[in-house]
Amino acid sequence: MEPISIKTKFHNIEGWETGNPQGKTILAFHGWLDNANTFLPLAEHFPDYRFISLDFPGHGKSSHKPDGTIYHFVEYALEIIAVSQVLGLKDFILLGHSMGAAICTLVAGLEVLELSHLVLIEALGPMTSEPKKAPEIMKEAISQILHPRGKKETYFPDWDSAIAIRMRAGDMKKESVEILMDRGLEKGPKGLRPRRDLRLHYNSLIRLTEEHVISFCKNIQCPTLLLLGKQSMYPISQIFEERKNAIRNFKEVLLEGGHHLHLDDPEPIANEMKKFLSESSNVREQ
Repeated sequence: MEPISIKTKFHNIEGWETGNPQGKTILAFHGWLDNANTFLPLAEHFPDYRFISLDFPGHGKSSHKPDGTIYHFVEYALEIIAVSQVLGLKDFILLGHSMGAAICTLVAGLEVLELSHLVLIEALGPMTSEPKKAPEIMKEAISQILHPRGKKETYFPDWDSAIAIRMRAGDMKKESVEILMDRGLEKGPKGLRPRRDLRLHYNSLIRLTEEHVISFCKNIQCPTLLLLGKQSMYPISQIFEERKNAIRNFKEVLLEGGHHLHLDDPEPIANEMKKFLSESSNVREQ
């Protein structure tokens, strides 16, 4: 595994790459408050590919936004496109987990990048709201931003205590937590602290509507695979039928595991991905 650093117009994006430098590229993006290490175990199953995993701005080792600014969810689409263009990627696989998958859905629907495949884990587009709720959502977000409460920096006296706190939230094996924390913690003046921007906890000022997201899904041209965990806290397998039907070449697979199934047990995920990449590539060649 080698570190990779990419300077876009707005941020320094950090991450790592592994595998075959001349192989087909898998460009991967993690979930909210996670980091590039979420794909470390999965990348081991793709030695013939150039596997690149990056930290979103405000996460992991990537740069934070300047003081006096806030994060806008949809801006992450800009970063994905920016790093793809800096790397000169064409005919590549876009992979995302959770928030990363939500953003990758939008990016694929923009038809800006030359994607061969889209692989989504535990998300198909972002959360939405009805137009009538927009004033309420914006009001709450503004209140959080102007009068932040309970958003103080967290410090841990040692590694074990940091792991123990994250384990209380459940959903992940201890080994998975350790993989994320290895990149997600840094030394601070009072002990270990999370390597993430506190402003990530603010609610979005505005959300897309369901109609917006369906429009993005209709624009997705590449074969798309959605991988879901049977024990996940998110009932994606029972919802989003219109989004799923809107994607021309779509496949959904339900596997054992929770929200971080790709991190806890990567082999089944890797097997489904390889099967999908092989089958859909053959269809495209005919």
